[in-house]
Amino acid sequence: MIKKSFIILAIALSTPTSNLYAQATSPEQAPAKTMTMDHSHLPIAVPSDVKTPAISLEIYEDAMSGYNLHIKTQHYNLTPPPRGVLSMADLMSASINKKTGFVEGHAHLYINGIKIQRVYGADLHIPAKHFKNGINTVSVTLNNHGHMFWTAQDKKIVSTLYIDASLPDLIKHKFESFPVSE
Repeated sequence: MIKKSFIILAIALSTPTSNLYAQATSPEQAPAKTMTMDHSHLPIAVPSDVKTPAISLEIYEDAMSGYNLHIKTQHYNLTPPPRGVLSMADLMSASINKKTGFVEGHAHLYINGIKIQRVYGADLHIPAKHFKNGINTVSVTLNNHGHMFWTAQDKKIVSTLYIDASLPDLIKHKFESFPVSE
């Protein structure tokens, strides 16, 4: 058994890793010829001359299954990345919408601390399979096109709901670093 484990370890250690750049911690760590994405989700500050984005969440049970989530934003353009090949520098920098003057990007949805998906619009359905019995967290961060999370005043721009389907009121607690003002 020990000999078999040693052989597997030796094979794993001798496997070339020169093309494994999907999880590079910075654009500089990957070869110039390979376009990689920084998946470490680093912060990027909202420029001081731009209004601070705000985010609030609403969630309700879907009539058939799972939940429906509504993402309210203010001073933010929720949009998919631009089409065409862009440089990593373009994706990682602050993108400002020319019409509104607001920062833009997409959002990331997390359920119980696990990233589920990118979000490009205000409404989405979340399948029940992502939830456990008891208390669950639903968090959404605002991110630039390079997946860096937006910050303002040294705080992440995030909204989190703590929900429990067994309670009469689904939402048990809500946290918003920059809530949408009505």
